[in-house]
Amino acid sequence: MKTLRLTNTERAMFGVFARSFGRFLSSREIVDGTYANDPNGGPINADNCIAVALVKFRKKLGAVGLEIDAVPGPGGGRRMVWAKTGRAAKK
Repeated sequence: MKTLRLTNTERAMFGVFARSFGRFLSSREIVDGTYANDPNGGPINADNCIAVALVKFRKKLGAVGLEIDAVPGPGGGRRMVWAKTGRAAKK
């Protein structure tokens, strides 16, 4: 079993994606979920902070067989899936 070493922000993002595994989340949902426990609602530039954190977070997830898919445009967003299958759940 592999262990992930995550920053506090990555740990919060992991929780957001895990609770909605396979479902596309908007940037707003990711920011709100990641900074839900922050009394100030996160930094002023929270969208940018999440975008930067996602770069390293994706690499870490890849090491344990997970990935973050992205679909641009209306109805799109990001979701966590199994890397090899691209599916929301193992079959």
